[in-house]
Amino acid sequence: MNHIVRLIYLGSLAAGMALITSCKKETEYASSPYNKIENFAVTTDGSGVINAAVSGDSILVYWPAYATLPTTISPVIRVSENATVTPASGTAVNLATGTKFTVTSQSGAARNYFMKLVLNQPGIRFNENISYAVLKGGVFSINTNRDVKYLVEDAASTKAYLVNTAGTEEELRISFQVRNNIHYVDVTIPENIPFSEGAYKLKFSSGQVSAVTAEALVGIIYPESKRPKATPLTASITVKRNSSLTFSGTSFVDMKDARVYGYNADWSEREIGTFALESFTATSATYKVPADFPKGTYELGGFDDKGMGIQLRTSDFFSFWSWMNTRKNYVEITGAVTITITD
Repeated sequence: MNHIVRLIYLGSLAAGMALITSCKKETEYASSPYNKIENFAVTTDGSGVINAAVSGDSILVYWPAYATLPTTISPVIRVSENATVTPASGTAVNLATGTKFTVTSQSGAARNYFMKLVLNQPGIRFNENISYAVLKGGVFSINTNRDVKYLVEDAASTKAYLVNTAGTEEELRISFQVRNNIHYVDVTIPENIPFSEGAYKLKFSSGQVSAVTAEALVGIIYPESKRPKATPLTASITVKRNSSLTFSGTSFVDMKDARVYGYNADWSEREIGTFALESFTATSATYKVPADFPKGTYELGGFDDKGMGIQLRTSDFFSFWSWMNTRKNYVEITGAVTITITD
């Protein structure tokens, strides 16, 4: 009898274990529905780690002004448990607003996120106690530690322009360089720039900010080969007051009134008067003798009280030029002749 009871008990126990095992096999867990970006980190070139801020569907990457702006980044991305992200964490992507990331939950629900690049930079600052004189096709360098600050040192994000008095802008070519541990932006004036020789304001747009200098501190200058030259006088001149006289030469450009000077007894210069410019071409310049010009016969190039020197003022934009200290350029009239001024 006990044997029979024991068999019944063992049979019931085996059936119970089978039932428990069967129940365990039938238990299922719902797939995770979560598809969030929980952390998005970017390692900069020698400047540490940037942790982006995730707000809604935006990944806000605040890029510091001191860090070089690369074309691509390989962000480390942490997402919800059991979710996946595309492109995958560590994959190189464009560092640009609009770059898309898709997080797919374990259950298959997908959510898109979009990068928003924010250049975290202060306003551009200029040192305007400086001038730049450059030929067309030439290059001038600006110290970015001292003379223009807070540029994003990336030619794709930073642009430079010359601005004329009418507000017209012409883009310049730039490149960023480091020489002797000093950072520079090298600026090239295009050979075919439509602006004539003269002074212009400088503008930079960099990232999300832009600025224009208050002063016209960039001077496009003429090459020395184009400096005007006057033909020496070979015959004496007699001219009435309130009438005109003409000088010939080459490369006359941007001519202005002529300075007429002489010498005192101690050989110091004295101003005699001014010849007013009437007109000029590339090879001649015509001036009017004012009605009050001192009469008399003068010796061109003489150093006594009857001596006379004539300087035809031309463009300020030759060789040295500075907006803070404009140096007048003159074409000297030469020749061993006399000039007589009469009524």
